[in-house]
Amino acid sequence: PMDDTHQAMIEANNLSDQDLQLFYKEIEKIPSLRAPLTGPEAVLVFEFMEDTGTRITETTHIKKQDINFRTRILTVTNPKVESTCELCSKWKYRDLETRIRVLVSSDPNCKRCHGKGKWKEPQKTTITPRLIDKVRLYCEPFRDDELLFPVHRSTFGKCGIRAGWEAGLALFQVKKQQQIEGIFLHFFRASCSKRMIRDAK
Repeated sequence: PMDDTHQAMIEANNLSDQDLQLFYKEIEKIPSLRAPLTGPEAVLVFEFMEDTGTRITETTHIKKQDINFRTRILTVTNPKVESTCELCSKWKYRDLETRIRVLVSSDPNCKRCHGKGKWKEPQKTTITPRLIDKVRLYCEPFRDDELLFPVHRSTFGKCGIRAGWEAGLALFQVKKQQQIEGIFLHFFRASCSKRMIRDAK
């Protein structure tokens, strides 16, 4: 049950730092039994998304070798967006009405796209000073090629939703025609953007 201060739905961008700490407190209590993470490690996953702006699928593909601890630069090796392979692929419009492009040809021996015509070009982001030491300590026992958070995205989604309600956060977000209620994973990416703009000011 929620108290009176959180009866109204909170638009996601208006979530305060205090509300976010309530969420982290709850997520620490409910790590999934299917996930090889402790409560504090589960908190780190959500802090990591909020700090770097990475999506959940991008986060679950991060390896120790993707982090340069000297520069605090994170290389996202599995971004959402695919790029056209300029090395080997040729494309054409399927028709002039929809302007949908279709693959005409590609090289199956291409080292970049392996004949798919598209590839996921690695992207860069940063880990802020406020989190880098915590991430460095967490990474110490991992091999360079080992996944840091080897958990399915749906597990994090379910934990996040439950922790949000337990924290009394009745969140919502409207994206185009889609309305989402409860804690949703994209929220942490949006929170990173909000914090960076605030800190820049």
